[in-house]
Amino acid sequence: MAGSVNSYLADLLQIHWLRPETALWRCFDCMLMERHRDLHGPSVDLGCGDGTLSYVMAGGRIHDYDVFRDVAEPSGYGHGVDIHNVAPQTLLELDDSGLRYFFSMGVDHKQGLIEKARRFKNFYCDTLVHDLNKPLPLPSESFASAFSNVLYWLDDIDSALQDWNRILKPAGRLFLFVPNHNFKQKAWLYYAAPHGGERRYFNYFDRGYNALIRHCYDHKRWTTLFKKHRFAVLHHHTYLTDPVMEIWNLGTRPLAPLLIDMANRLSSEGREAVKRKWIDFFIAFMSPIIEGEMGRVVSNDKCAFHFYVLEKN
Repeated sequence: MAGSVNSYLADLLQIHWLRPETALWRCFDCMLMERHRDLHGPSVDLGCGDGTLSYVMAGGRIHDYDVFRDVAEPSGYGHGVDIHNVAPQTLLELDDSGLRYFFSMGVDHKQGLIEKARRFKNFYCDTLVHDLNKPLPLPSESFASAFSNVLYWLDDIDSALQDWNRILKPAGRLFLFVPNHNFKQKAWLYYAAPHGGERRYFNYFDRGYNALIRHCYDHKRWTTLFKKHRFAVLHHHTYLTDPVMEIWNLGTRPLAPLLIDMANRLSSEGREAVKRKWIDFFIAFMSPIIEGEMGRVVSNDKCAFHFYVLEKN
């Protein structure tokens, strides 16, 4: 069944309620992927993380869970620590009935995130802990489709695309989210805020994010890269306009350690009551923004991100 803006927002806010700007961005990802039902198996999720985004994107639903339950000490949040890279403590109540596809394999370089992804037993048939900066230890022409939203994090994008082409079958599809050339200007708090000598705003906002974004290109350069590695562009869409980026830039990120600590001190009943109010508020606040952007036609230069569907040739 096709999802709506409100249903995706509700599911994503359930997971990311303390960071609603994350749910805002990911709702666009889900809506864009929903239009493309040709993610056939065998398939691989390259950079799957904890699996929650890909699972919701495919139509799965997670009941009564949020990612802030299974975290390390929140005080490390502002100092480059991925507090989510820990073994899971919470069992998931999953609803697989709406899944449109599943992945034969999920790949990520963080052990804690892969252990979380393994909870989606009917969604990831297998998982692999592997650094995507290195060639995949997988046979050539073994997958009909692949998905990734981490290509732009990798050191050598040419080597990655060459290897991803290798593992795909002839005419295999590759689904990608990558930054536009202007992303660093639009994500201004991470790159142009008054950080000063003590890098204070990096501690508030960055958490290593600045260094992760290594490849930001316009459509022409991305297309040239894809063609170089024997990929044809079947579909291209730009998204994330300035109003969305302004919300995402700040969000609750600087307050996240305090909010996580506060939420985890609440009783189960108190936490769910507060969470429900947050979800209801942000659905009402964000859904008109998403619906307005999805219905607009804007030039590529006014958007911060690209979505591509590629075909191996």
